[in-house]
Amino acid sequence: MNLLAFILTNSWLDRLSDSLFAPSYNLRVIYLGVASLGIAAGVCGCFLLFRKRSLVSDTIGHSTLPGVTIAFLLVAKFGEGGKPFFPLMLGALMTGWLSMRTVQWVKQRTKTREDAALAIPLSAFYALGVVFLSIIQNLSLRESSGLEYYLFGMVASMVTAEAQTLLGVAIFSLSLIFLFYKELNCLCFDQGFVASQGLPNRWLDEALMLISLLITIAGLQTVGLLLIMALFIIPPATARLWTNSLPRTLIIAGSVGALGSLCGAMASATIPNLPAGASMIMAMSILFALSMLFGTRKGWLIRKVGLAKLENRLSENQFLRDLFDTLESQQKIRLLAGLEFSPDLAHVNVAMDRFLSKRAWTSTKQKRITENLYRQGLLVCKNLHEARLTEKGLERALETTRTHRLLELYLLEHAEVARSKVHQYVERIEEVTSPEIARDLRKLFAARLRKELIPTEPHT
Repeated sequence: MNLLAFILTNSWLDRLSDSLFAPSYNLRVIYLGVASLGIAAGVCGCFLLFRKRSLVSDTIGHSTLPGVTIAFLLVAKFGEGGKPFFPLMLGALMTGWLSMRTVQWVKQRTKTREDAALAIPLSAFYALGVVFLSIIQNLSLRESSGLEYYLFGMVASMVTAEAQTLLGVAIFSLSLIFLFYKELNCLCFDQGFVASQGLPNRWLDEALMLISLLITIAGLQTVGLLLIMALFIIPPATARLWTNSLPRTLIIAGSVGALGSLCGAMASATIPNLPAGASMIMAMSILFALSMLFGTRKGWLIRKVGLAKLENRLSENQFLRDLFDTLESQQKIRLLAGLEFSPDLAHVNVAMDRFLSKRAWTSTKQKRITENLYRQGLLVCKNLHEARLTEKGLERALETTRTHRLLELYLLEHAEVARSKVHQYVERIEEVTSPEIARDLRKLFAARLRKELIPTEPHT
């Protein structure tokens, strides 16, 4: 209700405009920090995704809590008190590194699966951190307020030094990734090749874990240890919906990480009491949802449109092939004895009922296919029951029919497919039969085309 009242009663558009076009110095610092974190985490997360270790960031994040609490207690006991950034991050770094060593030790010394090996240190270290956090609260230390920010993040408290630290970590991480790009690429997709070339698999893995650890530690105060893993998972997963190329995946993942982080920070600056860390993750989740719909590689809507286009093209080819078969029988000709055909056949009418009865198509589908072929200039309909091919349509019908029959011959003579199954296999293979494959089939059966007729139905 508070959010709704704010939208209705306040000039939130003015605040959004200010945060976007005229940000204050503090907002510019925050934008620099969150964008650096988003880019670094998104790019690094790609390699974790390909290595099937996306949950490593979750383990590291949860394992930093005892380090933060222990460092806070040590500073309170022997230092000047407060919550100094670098001592707390050093404590988080130590326990995060220790959790990674624990994961490797569990994997090497036991038969525990990798997912369980990641979950055990995560649970143990986080539980230890909760114990120390409870101890701190019971001690009633004056400076203890605000430690919960390491759980949920607190972007608004970011100062210039922290933003510069995030920028430095991002530059360092991206530099390492760029320097060892080829080796990391091989490590993700062909670990055996890396070993055969004498490259240090273990050290490459260690470098990747080090980068993940540094980014996680640097981003603790921004999004919190409970949400940090999302920065490593959502941007790479989003990028995979758009491309198969690793370089483009890295670029898209880094862009999604930066854009989502900036949008979340702007939303937090515009709407009061809106947590920036959660807003950043929600913005990235929205980008992921949009990619699920419109992603050019695996987007649901794009796939649906592509499948619809493919189905239409196959149905058009089936229509043309059936019409040509009927025309061939009606005129008592066998054009497929060679590669030539008579353009005069484009003026012969064919009763559509003779071949459409073979297909279990609805009247709506028949009408749609007929209209599509007419718009393409492949078919001329005399009335609802008769049609004839144009010269262009005759050429495509001849090509489609020849390819279909040659595919059946190939499966019978070279793939040794049973005659009873040849036709259903060809119907599937036609989905991926390219012009290059059709050309190769004609070359393979070129001698046969000159000397004998191709059977109308080779599988019968």
